[in-house]
Amino acid sequence: MSSDLAIVIPIYKKEFLTEALESIRAQTDQRFTAYIGDDASPHKLDELIAELELPQNFSYHRFDNNLGQHSLVSQWQRCINLTSGEKWIWLFSDDDIADAACVEQFYKWKQNFPGYDLYRFNTNKISEDGNLLKENLFPQVVTSSDFLNIKLNYLQESYVVESIFRRDAFERVNGFPDLPLAWASDDMFWAKIASKTGIFTMDGARVSWRYSGSNISSRKESGTGKLKLEASRQFVKWICVESGLLPKLEPADLPIKWYIRQLRNLRKNLSFFDQLASVAKVSKYSKKSWFYFAKLLKNESRVLRWVKKF
Repeated sequence: MSSDLAIVIPIYKKEFLTEALESIRAQTDQRFTAYIGDDASPHKLDELIAELELPQNFSYHRFDNNLGQHSLVSQWQRCINLTSGEKWIWLFSDDDIADAACVEQFYKWKQNFPGYDLYRFNTNKISEDGNLLKENLFPQVVTSSDFLNIKLNYLQESYVVESIFRRDAFERVNGFPDLPLAWASDDMFWAKIASKTGIFTMDGARVSWRYSGSNISSRKESGTGKLKLEASRQFVKWICVESGLLPKLEPADLPIKWYIRQLRNLRKNLSFFDQLASVAKVSKYSKKSWFYFAKLLKNESRVLRWVKKF
């Protein structure tokens, strides 16, 4: 069966891999080719893949070296390089779940609403056990600035696995930006790729993104925290200096406020010197970073004094 859709599945973890692959196998519309790229996992994933006896529109390739530990984006890219020129690419994962009608609805929505470079599914955020934690519902069509306003104001969450994008648009923006840990790489990529046509959200079938102790989002130790902050800084720099989107954001200092909130979430495992250094870096883009950092310290001091009363 000919297909214009490549589903790219970089894999490393084993725990939820069967569930993830079975959700792709179960698609009601099989007009896709799935490319599975094993990042030299030590978990004998080749044996698991063999046991699943996946159909012919699935291919499996094991790489000789573990690239994801150095650059997750580079691992994504070499998995995308396994594809055969399909017009559309869906970057999936080894622990998330797609509703059975996702591919079917992609073709339907694309036919009825053509012309977009990026089509996305609404998402459910789920726990390790599959329990619903949050629904993320976007408007049907958003611009790049709309998307950033939604994300940076923490109105909704988005994930790399939720979107299907046009290959030539992917190549036009030079793929995913290689930020540390791929933190915010997808957000920057969506904002870039949507600059011409916007983002179209397909109502109906959803993707479930799993929040677990093994993914990057849940890790906050010192080394990871520093890398996340550096990735966040690069994202903020792109918005403030390069994107041309800053005048369309509300409030105008939204990227800086978002960055300080990132710092707040990570600072427990960072030294005070590291915190000061991180604020100094983004102060190049807005001096208000110092104001918001001081406000953060003041608020936390108030909470600490209140707790001590008890």
